[in-house]
Amino acid sequence: MSKLVYLAILYCLAGAFVRAQKSSADEYVTGMAVLGRPGADSSCPPIVWVVEPDTPAAKAGIQPGDRVLAVDGHRGIDIVQARPLLRTNDPKPSTIELDGEHGPYTVTVGRIKASVLNEREGFKQGPDGGWYPKNATEAEMQRVSKFKETSAIEKVFPVSHYPANLELYYPGFEIWVWKAPQPMTVGGIEHGPAWNAGVHYGDAITSVNGVNPRGKSVPELEQLFSSLKPTRMMLVIDRDGAINTFTFELAKASDVATANHKRMYESKMIPSVGPPAYLHCWETPPKSP
Repeated sequence: MSKLVYLAILYCLAGAFVRAQKSSADEYVTGMAVLGRPGADSSCPPIVWVVEPDTPAAKAGIQPGDRVLAVDGHRGIDIVQARPLLRTNDPKPSTIELDGEHGPYTVTVGRIKASVLNEREGFKQGPDGGWYPKNATEAEMQRVSKFKETSAIEKVFPVSHYPANLELYYPGFEIWVWKAPQPMTVGGIEHGPAWNAGVHYGDAITSVNGVNPRGKSVPELEQLFSSLKPTRMMLVIDRDGAINTFTFELAKASDVATANHKRMYESKMIPSVGPPAYLHCWETPPKSP
């Protein structure tokens, strides 16, 4: 597997998993997001991506970019093996060995309920176990839980929710185009202009600056949803029959990426943390002959 796996504590940490995640409300976490490549060896250990403030991980002094060497004595673990060690049903603290800016160190890290962190960030758990914005209705949660990303026939801004040109100004989400008559919808959404205005993952897009996007090609949609200079966007969406209009300033894609702890590398988005010596961990491995 070449796909990166993100071990996230929060639904909203990144667009890669902004779709509602299913997890137990009773899970205990350390307060950090860790990511890495399944099956990677010790040259590419799991890397701390985000440390949420006022959490056990933050209080222990763990920093973004630190590498996880061992959890409770388990060494040489990849991201898949790390997950059940860092997200548990047991509130017992863990002993974590890391390699940071000043070398290896060991800390004892307490636990906090994942639900506490999600609720702190403005989310609630839906009937399917996923996490949704607190103002999501029952109808919205049921609809979103049935989304199958792979069923979309086209995607706009598919580079982990960003345009290939990070100098463009855009709303901070990718657009999913479905087979007619299903309307196009907001796909992966980052912390950015649209999210801050109240747009949700899965919202059906009715018009953009007064223009109906239906039937337009991907290049036309890219132009419609982005700009070479700062501008405002008026986005009309249909959320289960309720028509909502959101008006907001577009943001430069590079600034949105920075705010979401990401950067571009080899035409894909990677975490903005981690020493240069670990850049090879985000490279796509060659295909087997």
